[in-house]
Amino acid sequence: MKLKIKKHFYKVLMDNDFDILLMIGGYASGKSFTGFLKTALLATQEKRKMLVVRKVYSTLKDSCFEDLKEAFDTLGVSNRWKLIKSPYEAENKRNSSKIIFRGMDEYRKLKSIKNIDYILIEEADELSIEDIKELRKRLRVLGIKKHLVLMCNPVSRLSSIYRMFFTEEGFNFDEEELYKKRTLTKIDSITLEDGTKENFIVKVHHSTYRDNPFLPASFIYELESEKDPRIKRIARDGKFGADGDLVLYNAVFEEDVYERYVKDKLTKRDEYRGIDWGHSISYTCGLKMAVNKVLNELYVYWEYYDKGKTTQELMQGLQPMKDNNISIYADSASSQTIADFYDEGFNIDGATKGKGSVEYHEQLLRSFSRIVIDINRCPNTKKEAEECVYKKDKNGEIQAGKYNLDAHSFDAMSYGLEEYDFIPLKNRLRKKKYIGI
Repeated sequence: MKLKIKKHFYKVLMDNDFDILLMIGGYASGKSFTGFLKTALLATQEKRKMLVVRKVYSTLKDSCFEDLKEAFDTLGVSNRWKLIKSPYEAENKRNSSKIIFRGMDEYRKLKSIKNIDYILIEEADELSIEDIKELRKRLRVLGIKKHLVLMCNPVSRLSSIYRMFFTEEGFNFDEEELYKKRTLTKIDSITLEDGTKENFIVKVHHSTYRDNPFLPASFIYELESEKDPRIKRIARDGKFGADGDLVLYNAVFEEDVYERYVKDKLTKRDEYRGIDWGHSISYTCGLKMAVNKVLNELYVYWEYYDKGKTTQELMQGLQPMKDNNISIYADSASSQTIADFYDEGFNIDGATKGKGSVEYHEQLLRSFSRIVIDINRCPNTKKEAEECVYKKDKNGEIQAGKYNLDAHSFDAMSYGLEEYDFIPLKNRLRKKKYIGI
C-alpha cells in the first residue's frame, strides 16, 4: 500500500499518540479525507469499535458514509469490509472491527452503543460543547488507547470548537501560534486514585487548500480571486472568522496604522477619540482614530479595552487619550463619569444618542471605503470587526442594528465620530431630489 499524501498530512495520518485531535482548516484542505483515511486505516490494522458522528443523522449518507468508502478504496481494502446501509455501519470481515454511524439527533440510539474506543466527529462546530462532552463519556473501554477526532472549518470564535480549544474555558491553545506552527500539542498529567500518572494528550492540526495537491486549477482560482474578506479568511486561509453577514464588511487589518496613514499625513482636525463605558459589568473601550476624507478611510490605531476597573483605574488606562487635547466623545449614559474625567483634565463630552442612533452609527461606519484597524495595537477591535454579524429574523432577513455580540469598539468608534460630517443615505437621496439631481 503506497499512499500519495503530503508530509503535512502524512504525519497526522500515522500519529495515534493522542487522546483528542482537532483537524481544522479551510475549504478543500484535505482534513476530512485524511480524517476518514486515518479512521479506515486504524480499523483495518486493529480490532476497533468506532463511532462516526454528525449533528443530524440524515446528513451522514452523502458525506461521512461516502467518505469512508473512498478511504477504503484509497487504501485498497474495500474487499475486507462489509457495508450496511440501514443503519449505516461497516464491518471488517477479518478482524471484526466495526464502524457505526450516528447523529446527535438520535441520542437515545447513540447512548445504547457500548464499548466505543474511537469517535470521529465531522463538522464538529455543529455540535455544542455539551454534545462533545457526552460523546467523550462513551469512550469507556479499558486496556486500549481511546481517541476522539474532530474535524471542521474554523467558522466563528463564538463556536463550541473555538471555546473548547482556544479559550481559558477549554484547552487554551494560541490561535495565532497554530497558524504559524501548523500543529500544536498539550500534555496534561492525570494522577489516578492508585497514585499512577497518565498523560492526557491534546493535538491541533491546521491546514489550507495549499496542503491539498489534488485540487483542480479552477477551484484554486476561485479561492485566490475571492474578494469577500470573510470568505477569504475562513475558506482560503483556514482562519477563524465570522459566520454570517459582517457588519463591518469594510474592515481591513494592517500593522503600524498610525505611522503609515496618520503621522505627518493628516492634521489634528482629522483625529477623533471615542469611549464606550463598561465599568465593572462590561468592557470599557477607548479608541484613537483618524479620518482621511479624501480617501474616505477611517484609521483605528490605538485601543484601551478592559473591564472591572474603578473610575480612577480607567483614568490611568485612558491617559494617552489626552494627547493633543483632541475632543473625546463618550457614552452620555454615564454623565457622572464624564464629569469626573473632565475634572481630571480630559477634553471630554457626552455623545448624542437619539432615536435610531444605532442604525445611524451603523450606516456611518459602513459608509467608509475602508476601516483600517491596527492588527497589533487594537486586537479586541480587530476581533469584534471579524466576528460581529447581523442577527436575522424568522424569514432570514438581516435586522439592522441587531448583532450577535455586544461590540464595544463599534460604539467607541461611533461616539468618537460625533463631529464627523456624515449624511445618512436617505438624507442624501432627499437632498439630491430637492436640488433636482
